Amino acid sequence: MVPIIMAVRFICEIVALVIFGLWGFHNGKLIGAIGIPLVVAVIWSLLGSPKAPYQLQGGYRLILEGAIFIGASYCLYSLGYTKLAITYLIVTVVTALLILLLKI
Repeated sequence: MVPIIMAVRFICEIVALVIFGLWGFHNGKLIGAIGIPLVVAVIWSLLGSPKAPYQLQGGYRLILEGAIFIGASYCLYSLGYTKLAITYLIVTVVTALLILLLKI
């Protein structure tokens, strides 16, 4: 069960980068399509990933995860993909709750 949950989590992270790139392309063309996902990836790799050098703990980590996943969902919503945004948000929230409850 744990490998499946972690695989879904990883897929959610990759999808978030794709969503930010899509949103950036629609709002800032090539610079936005490259720059926004790059900034999000750097922030995540420094603060949120399991092997991050400056790993956040507790509530701060939840705030970072919420900002990234809710932000990606909002970007989908703002692009007109309302049902996809809600589905993505539900999947990320359920995955985060499973990780929290199972203490993974």
